[in-house]
Amino acid sequence: MRIILGWLSLVCFLLLSVKYPLRKLGLHRLNGALMKLHEPASAGLLLAGLVHLILCVRLFGQKPLLLPLSGLAVFLMCFVIIAACHMMKEPKQKMRWHRILSLITVLLIAIHMAAYWM
Repeated sequence: MRIILGWLSLVCFLLLSVKYPLRKLGLHRLNGALMKLHEPASAGLLLAGLVHLILCVRLFGQKPLLLPLSGLAVFLMCFVIIAACHMMKEPKQKMRWHRILSLITVLLIAIHMAAYWM
């Protein structure tokens, strides 16, 4: 179940992060369709991530320390992205920070997955 929730979290994150490249590629219709999934995918990411985190707490100490720390960092960064989006008022600044924090999240996810496979 832990693994399934981890992969579900990744799928939700991919649904959220693919919007920007689609828009840059001119696939506006697909980007618009994904926008309708943005909030549900965000909620799915947080929920699946939280349950994944809770179920994995008992594994602490069985894997390298980088694994739980990077997983916690991913979860916290996702929460920060959502909070920043709701707190910032100026649209250009909001989207700039949204993209920066999303790139940091991608890096943290890569670290988390690499630590899992170590």
